[in-house]
Amino acid sequence: MMPSRVERLAPLVAAVLATAAVVLAIEPWPVGVFQDDGIYVVLARALASGEGFRFTQMPGAPHATHYPPGYPLFLAALWKAAPSFPENVTLFKFANAALVGCAAVLTWWFGRRHAQLGPLGAGAAAVLFTACSPVVVLAVMVMSEPLFMVGVIVALAAGERATRSGTVRDGAIAGAMGAALAMVRTLGILVVPATVLALLLRRRWQAAVATVVVAALGLLPWQLWVGAHAAEVPAVFTGKYGSYGGWLGDAVRSGGLAWVTEVIRFNAGRLAFESWTHTGTVLGPAWLKVTATCAVVLVLASGFVVAWSRVRVVALFALAYIGIVLAWPFAPARFLWGIWPVIGLLCVLGVRGLAGTGEAHRLSPRRLSAGFAAVALLAGYAKFNVQSAQERWWSQVQGGVAERARPLTEWVRTNTDTSAVLATDDDLLVHLYTGRRTVPNNTFTPQEHLVPQTPALAAQALREILATYEVDYVLSVSDYGTSAGHALSTGPQPVLRVVTRLPRGVVYQPLPDEERGGR
Repeated sequence: MMPSRVERLAPLVAAVLATAAVVLAIEPWPVGVFQDDGIYVVLARALASGEGFRFTQMPGAPHATHYPPGYPLFLAALWKAAPSFPENVTLFKFANAALVGCAAVLTWWFGRRHAQLGPLGAGAAAVLFTACSPVVVLAVMVMSEPLFMVGVIVALAAGERATRSGTVRDGAIAGAMGAALAMVRTLGILVVPATVLALLLRRRWQAAVATVVVAALGLLPWQLWVGAHAAEVPAVFTGKYGSYGGWLGDAVRSGGLAWVTEVIRFNAGRLAFESWTHTGTVLGPAWLKVTATCAVVLVLASGFVVAWSRVRVVALFALAYIGIVLAWPFAPARFLWGIWPVIGLLCVLGVRGLAGTGEAHRLSPRRLSAGFAAVALLAGYAKFNVQSAQERWWSQVQGGVAERARPLTEWVRTNTDTSAVLATDDDLLVHLYTGRRTVPNNTFTPQEHLVPQTPALAAQALREILATYEVDYVLSVSDYGTSAGHALSTGPQPVLRVVTRLPRGVVYQPLPDEERGGR
């Protein structure tokens, strides 16, 4: 009687806790504070209004190729139901909260059905890795990660089912689920090679072919779209609005293997730092931080070993995903949070593997050591989450950008008409809350993941932007924007003049052609 009651109530409890954690953290910060959230909302509005999959905030409204359309389509459906902006932003955030609750239920279900975890282990993965700060900080903004978390569990489950049955039908379903997941976040495509490799290891040739063919067919329309429209965004904006393939390819060609190796080394260091942060040891002595990192690595390594025997697709997917994250020139923690429930499953499997498979009542030294390590890591993780909640970490992430953008939007509303074109920091936020067309006033390069962008490069990028668009005003508040504006408004050949200085930021106006080169 009791086990069946636990099975019925545990997923409900996990869903309630995960949803509540996000709902209680939602605050009325504007959308656009994280760049990605602004992109998703602009694309959703364009789709809902019938304008197509376009960056309508930019002059010329180029077709979008930066992110796949899965999450914008989800938001567009919500926009149709609640078309009043910015009031519908609250609906988007509550929808994310509901998605996190769904992710918790699916994590429980996957842990019980596929990963062969007991109720306690499945519950720990479901609750601790959804009702937590890393998930909340993304879910309270209009970001795609909550939908991705739901999709990745579904796609992995389809892959595991195909691996066990070996049928062509299940292989085709796994391919379709992998392609659909890649339409939410591109890295979701890694479920497909993980499933195919797991099938090949079991010599399920026909199912593997079915997985590849269906996934390829599912991805083909998007690839054709990207190929047809990738060149519509100017090269200076490739990192912000273009396809990532060319953006990263240029960096690899110029930097070579040495640059890729340095990115991996740097990201490995960042992940070590994150292990200190997430275990509450970041302010501790060096020996404690080293111990925490080793414990995390040991638990995850053990998790991969156990997953290899129980859920091989999960093991292969996680290995490929983490490998890409290590080599990608961006903050690695952001990507790992996107599969945080999967990381949770690996952690629980890792503790189980370290404890061994002996009799449950036998307290061997190995079992005691595993139990001590699990309790210590759990205590540190709880400390990290409690401190994050007390400091309202998610509010700090949003508030800093929102407060710096406030004087810019107020000035724009008061001093420009609706036909103005602005080059500005936080261009999506400024566009959404003023209605003016906007472009960024800077560029985004892979190299600045390792080395900060130089003032000379920032000035060169702004000069290129001004040559590409007929900009009415340049508004700068970031370090890059301010240094570029200063460089182009001073010296022997200025192209900008200062209009006004705001409490945070400077407003510039391009000089007429006849005035450039001197005053």
